[in-house]
Amino acid sequence: MRTPPHPRLRLSLASALVAGLVGAFAALALAVAAGNAALAGCDARMGELLGRRADAPVGAVLSWMSALHAPRGIVVLTALAAAALWFWRERTGVVVLLASVSGGAWINHALKHGFQRPRPGLEQAVAAVTDFSFPSGHVANATLLYGTLAALIALRTASRPVRLAAGAAAVLMVVCIAWSRVALGAHHFSDVVAGVLVGMAWMTVCLALRDVLSRSDRSGR
Repeated sequence: MRTPPHPRLRLSLASALVAGLVGAFAALALAVAAGNAALAGCDARMGELLGRRADAPVGAVLSWMSALHAPRGIVVLTALAAAALWFWRERTGVVVLLASVSGGAWINHALKHGFQRPRPGLEQAVAAVTDFSFPSGHVANATLLYGTLAALIALRTASRPVRLAAGAAAVLMVVCIAWSRVALGAHHFSDVVAGVLVGMAWMTVCLALRDVLSRSDRSGR
């Protein structure tokens, strides 16, 4: 059997990962705030590329996925996932999932209103925009939901194929939702990248919290 890393090592690795993700987000955010020309060119090229590949019936599927992962949809999907975790007696997992998705959503909302980046095509109407673009809420929420679920599944099972399947499914869902947001013209490419970074950083914090809670529970028995 594989020997799990020492708790202090796991915490150190989690801290290093969060620091790296926050650093990457900060660099991207600075480029957005400065109106970096290279970033703007990349956003334009990726928007055109992903938009061209969203013809019917692919476009219809992407539109459906985007709508499903709107805030109300995320609430329903999170509730269903939490119910499944409760049924599997993963009580700590329920707490971690709810903290990950709800906390991450608030963080992303605060960042949106801090940067106030307008949606694609609305650069001249900043004052009229109430729902900003950076980072993408759909993508951050999907990263938090599917990433946390995949991590909880990986922590629960010793089966390598199951862990790989859960991780691959989570990545596929996030990629499809990110594609949908860019292809539909709702976000710049850099917005969805930022959403992934925010989601992964907060998810890592919440999973580290699970490790601490699990160790406290074991030590209290």
